[in-house]
Amino acid sequence: MNEKSVALNAMCGSLVEPLTQVNRFMASQLEQGVMLGLDSLRAYVDLGVAQIKVALKVSDSHSLHEFADSQFAVLSFVGHRVLDDNRAVSEWGKANYCEANRLMRKNLLGLLSKA
Repeated sequence: MNEKSVALNAMCGSLVEPLTQVNRFMASQLEQGVMLGLDSLRAYVDLGVAQIKVALKVSDSHSLHEFADSQFAVLSFVGHRVLDDNRAVSEWGKANYCEANRLMRKNLLGLLSKA
């Protein structure tokens, strides 16, 4: 019975290490995803606050006209920022997929070679 428990412990140990690697990987990817989201949120909030400050300074028709004209530049900035954010999320997802695929192959090959 002692030999069976030693073999079972060895088998469980070989399963725990790949799971630990996957968990570390998932945690790091989650952290990166949250950081991407928070960076985007910060940029959009800053833009919104700046827009409110500018809108509050409108006092006559001339300043309203200038404010309206400046909105084209703001929309252009937002459009470019959305494209950049989408590109960053796409690259993050692609890197995430490649690393997860590499990690799973490594772990499966390790498990199969021990079996």
